[in-house]
Amino acid sequence: MNQMNMNEEETVFGLDIGTRNVVGTVGFRQGEKFIVVAQEIREHQTRAMVDGQIHDINRVAATIADIRQALQEKTGIKLDEVCIAAAGRVLKTMNVHVDMDLDKERNVTREDMNTLISMGVDNAFAEFQEKNDTDMHFYCVGYSVVKYDINGLWMSQPEHHKAKKLGADIIATFLPDDVVDGLYSAVELAGLKVANLTLEPIAAIRVAIPEKFRLLNIAMVDVGAGTSDISITDDGSVIAFGMLPYAGDCLTELLAKTCLIDFATAEKIKTSSTQQDEITYEDIMGIEQTITSDEVLSICRPEIEKIAKQTADTIRELNGGKSPSAVFIVGGGGKIKGFDKKIADELGLDPSRVAIRGE
Repeated sequence: MNQMNMNEEETVFGLDIGTRNVVGTVGFRQGEKFIVVAQEIREHQTRAMVDGQIHDINRVAATIADIRQALQEKTGIKLDEVCIAAAGRVLKTMNVHVDMDLDKERNVTREDMNTLISMGVDNAFAEFQEKNDTDMHFYCVGYSVVKYDINGLWMSQPEHHKAKKLGADIIATFLPDDVVDGLYSAVELAGLKVANLTLEPIAAIRVAIPEKFRLLNIAMVDVGAGTSDISITDDGSVIAFGMLPYAGDCLTELLAKTCLIDFATAEKIKTSSTQQDEITYEDIMGIEQTITSDEVLSICRPEIEKIAKQTADTIRELNGGKSPSAVFIVGGGGKIKGFDKKIADELGLDPSRVAIRGE
C-alpha cells in the first residue's frame, strides 16, 4: 500500500459494476500514472445483473457495501463518494459540431473549452430528443471530443491559443433512465454518493489504448459477461462508441442448456475450459459428468461465430463502413478460444492484427 504519498483529499474511489463481478479500486493520480492503493473484487452470487443492467438492486447494493467496507479497512479512509461507469443494451450516440464566438480575439481558456463542450452536449441531447421515437427517457452518460478547431482550423489542444471562434466535434452517448437510475439506487443504498458517471467503453479505451496510439485506426472490443463494448480511434481521437447485448453470458447459457446444469456450474466449465483439458461436473440429475475443453468449444462455436459476426459488423458500421487497421480484445468474455481468429476472419484482417490484450 502506497499511503506515504497519498493525500486523502486526492483519493479516488471507482466501481466497475459489471454483469459478473463488481470491482472496487482506491487510488490517486501521480503525474500521468494512476497509483492503485487497494482493490477488492466480488462476484455476484445470483444473476443480479443481466446485459449490464441491474435487475436486483438490493443484492447489488449489498455487494457494493461489502466492497466499500473492505476498502475502508484496507486504506483507513472513509469512502463517501464513488465514480462509476454505465453499460446497457440500448446505447445511443449522437455526433454534433458546435461553434462558439468569443467576445474578441484572445487566448482560449479552459473555461471556454468547458463552455463549448456543455453547448455541444446540450445540442446533442436536443437533437437526440427530436429523433427519439420511443417512449423511453434517456440520460447523457458520457461524451468524447473528437477534435477542436480555432478559427476554422484543426487544433489538438486550443487552450492558450489566440482565437476569435472556437469549435469542436463531439460524440455524446445516451442510455435509458432505468439503467442509470438502477445504478444510482444501488450505490446510494450502499451508503455512497455518485461523484462521476461515465460510459464503460469511454473508461475502457482510456486504459486500453494509450493516446499516442490513437493516430491509428484501432478498434477496441471489451467483451464482458453481459455486453460487448466497442470503441474506435483514428487521427488521434476516439471517433465512435458502440455496445452489443451479446457477450460471455450467451456462451454460458448455451452450455447450461446443453449440459443440463445451472448457470453457475456452466460459468465454471466455460472459464475452466481455457485452462484445463477436462472438467468434471454434476448435472441436474445428480450424475457426475466429464467434458473436454474441445467439447466445450464445439458446443460454444455457433454462438462464438454469431457474436464475432455481430461485433465485426458493428465495428465496420462505426468505422464508416470499413475495417480498422487492428483490433484489441479485452475482457474475460473475449478469452474463449477462437474468438479472436473469427473476428479477424470477419473483418478480413491478418490474425496478427487482432490481439487479446493482457492486463
